Amino acid sequence: MRSIKSIWVLAFGLMAACVERIEFDVPFAQNMLVVEGSITDAAPPYTVKITRAFPLGVDSINATTVSDATVTLFDDMGNQETLTESEPGIYKTNNVIQGELNHSYYIRIRTSSGQEFESEPEKINPVGEILDIKYDFEARTVVKPFGEVDANVFNIFVDAEAGDALEKYVRWKYTGTYEVMTAPELHMTWVPPYRPYENPWPCSGYIVGPAPGGMGTILIKVGECECCNCWVTIPEKIPQLSDTQLISGNEFRNIKVGEVEVNNATFYSKFKIEVEQMSLSRNAFNFFKLVREQKENASSIFQPPSGEIRGNIKAINSGDRVVGLFWATAVTRKIIYITPQDVPISLTPIDVITFPCYDYFENSTNQKPEGW
Repeated sequence: MRSIKSIWVLAFGLMAACVERIEFDVPFAQNMLVVEGSITDAAPPYTVKITRAFPLGVDSINATTVSDATVTLFDDMGNQETLTESEPGIYKTNNVIQGELNHSYYIRIRTSSGQEFESEPEKINPVGEILDIKYDFEARTVVKPFGEVDANVFNIFVDAEAGDALEKYVRWKYTGTYEVMTAPELHMTWVPPYRPYENPWPCSGYIVGPAPGGMGTILIKVGECECCNCWVTIPEKIPQLSDTQLISGNEFRNIKVGEVEVNNATFYSKFKIEVEQMSLSRNAFNFFKLVREQKENASSIFQPPSGEIRGNIKAINSGDRVVGLFWATAVTRKIIYITPQDVPISLTPIDVITFPCYDYFENSTNQKPEGW
């Protein structure tokens, strides 16, 4: 069967309604609707993203987001709320409905062309607390064309209470954050056959001016740098689920949730580790299990194909195909930091980077994270 690759952003609305990217194969379909969103017991807003999956080979530069849809959130107490489109294809609640334990929620979507879709009700089930986040150093090497190089990591583990999570359907989500620093004021431009000249980036806060006495040029500070310090986010690679974990009493022990690369960039400053523990319904659990299997099987040609990922969204006034998930979850979280002093090996200083930090490092921002 032909397939295409679609990038998913599952928005679970925790704290600032963050989103996460999960890649998986979507069955071939012409303009198939893709719906992604969630509600939690944390404070709103909650987010729903609507896009369309195009067949491989479509020659189009148009955005695949779906705008001008009406998205309505319902609960089991008779309340409803219409979401606002904050940017193309992104719909957010307006703090009318707050997710609560033991209550159910679903969404209904009406596109501008009159198509209607609806999710199955999802209940917010309780979830236990994260007891501890632990890490241990593992020395590794990898072989490159030019020889063997270090690939050391910290393995990240958690201990957690299972709590009253329904049938122990639990997901753990690891997110790493680290700080980087660049020197965009030192940027040089080469125009052969002339010698290089100073060309600081405007965001660096520096300009080039005449040196005293008119001999040459110097850098002159005219403002604060807006692109020297950035914070890079490392999302999880594969959903971590409770089906492969052993329970001791009513606790999960030594669950590996991620790895931290140990190098001179990740440990220029401290490294933040955040782990979220989420309760799942059976439908949501099976959805993430298929995502995990698909990502794991993609690395081996000997693995059997995983099942088709569909989710809990259905068309209610047409035979149109739709794939997606609107899920409800309780969330607990815990944060720790690993410092350069915790690294048991020496790290060489990072080379000077003369580009804006948010252009040089992927998934980075110059906005300092809360609590940093």
